[in-house]
Amino acid sequence: MELFQLSCHCGKVQCAFNAPITTVVQCHCKNCRKLQGADFSTWVVIPDNQLQVNQGESDISHYAFNHRSKKCFCSSCGTVIYGENGKHFKNHKLISLGTVENYKDSLKPQLQVYTESKASWHNS
Repeated sequence: MELFQLSCHCGKVQCAFNAPITTVVQCHCKNCRKLQGADFSTWVVIPDNQLQVNQGESDISHYAFNHRSKKCFCSSCGTVIYGENGKHFKNHKLISLGTVENYKDSLKPQLQVYTESKASWHNS
């Protein structure tokens, strides 16, 4: 099985997950834009039990922005480590692709969602 390493910007939080992944999603919704500070977010979707927090679990803060979804981030540097979306991906973690140390072709985005909200200059 392929192992992926991830960490926050300051390195306090370090995690890993194994393949296979469920999917890789680029989300253009208003919530993702605001929470990520970018015109879209990219998430590696994995079953809950595949995420291993190897270091810094006590440094992970949680922000629930509705009754089904939350973002989990490093309390020191603010890097979003993972999210949870109980509406579309129940029992899954959504790993922020930007935190993954060892990008592979298998992490190429497969699905784009909320495209009606995407920035007009974004072509894909």
